Amino acid sequence: MLSRTLEEHRAAVTNALAPIPPLTVLVGDAAGATLVEPLVAAAPLPAHDVAAWDGYAVRAGDVGADALPVAHDVSFADRGPRTHLPGTAARVASGMPVPTGADAVVPLVATDRGVARVAFHAPVRAGAGVRRAGTDAAAGRMVVPAGRRLGGRELALAASLGHPRLTVRPVPRVVVLATGSELVDPGSGRAGVPEATGHLIAVAARNAGAHAYRVGPVPDDRPTLRTAIEDQLVRADLLIVTGGLSDGGQDTVAQVLQDLGDVDDVRLALEPGPHHAFAMLGEEGARRVPTIALPGAPAAAALAFEAYVRPALRRMCGFTEVVRPGVRGRLDRGWPSPPGITQAVPVRLGLDPSGTVTASPACEPGDVTLAALGDADGIAWVDAATTEVRAGDVLRCTVWDD
Repeated sequence: MLSRTLEEHRAAVTNALAPIPPLTVLVGDAAGATLVEPLVAAAPLPAHDVAAWDGYAVRAGDVGADALPVAHDVSFADRGPRTHLPGTAARVASGMPVPTGADAVVPLVATDRGVARVAFHAPVRAGAGVRRAGTDAAAGRMVVPAGRRLGGRELALAASLGHPRLTVRPVPRVVVLATGSELVDPGSGRAGVPEATGHLIAVAARNAGAHAYRVGPVPDDRPTLRTAIEDQLVRADLLIVTGGLSDGGQDTVAQVLQDLGDVDDVRLALEPGPHHAFAMLGEEGARRVPTIALPGAPAAAALAFEAYVRPALRRMCGFTEVVRPGVRGRLDRGWPSPPGITQAVPVRLGLDPSGTVTASPACEPGDVTLAALGDADGIAWVDAATTEVRAGDVLRCTVWDD
């Protein structure tokens, strides 16, 4: 078994989880993927001054006590703004180009809705009812940076700029497989331990930007586990196995992974949950699937995911920002920390009267519970070189933001 520091294991996993090669896809198929190249407005958006509402395009100075003749209806069939005739009005719908020379659009509710001539109920100021060219984006402006996950707002911008396709990194498919002969699905009616870790890690992978699929629970039986893993390799870009890593003879994950590929069986200098594994499954020269084995205990798996899986997965997705936001938190109490071990401690975060960020452990450090994870706002990280944490010490804290 290999011994690794957290930094060494994080680097090994991150280097193996290469970003998925880019694809050019239709805008409608790009949701959730990350943009490869920045999206820049080649022309102003909108390209011309447009009406902010349905009404009549006019010169503000022409609106007075007398009705104005209606010269024409503005049509989307026009290639560009028509020239406005002074002393007239032009009927225009919301979003249509304002005729050149008109400087306001009067809403229908402020008129008598005339067809040949139109009367106005009140004076109008220049600029009212007009959205100027470039209001949404000036020409040359970067509207979406590379590495951004594409949601509805980003896709709407791309479509508005006339892009039918975008070059993206596809969303990785992560399969989370829970193993353990003692595990049962909640509500199954069978005696056993309700399987929770697979649900937790699948949601964490989804929040990190991947498509996640939970499988299991799968018994520790070696042939059954091997078959279950092989079945998932065809659809997985990343496989995460939870459980089956204790030193008991019935825990078979490391052995099954060795049957299927190259495995690093790791004693990780991380508390809680020191036993981990990382494998590349598949034949040399063929498609190989990176596989991470995490502890079966939900709290240990969650903290390990935050420690090294999430940043590696974010890189695989193509994000430029792979680390959660963090703060420096001042501890309200101390505790002994094991030498040579990075310790992950769930903490509640707050502010004292001076505005200093405070951090209070949500449980006894080293004895992390699932309930403590639910109570915590983030994780305090104790460096491996630290053997004694004291009240008033300031630690780096990851802030949960999902």
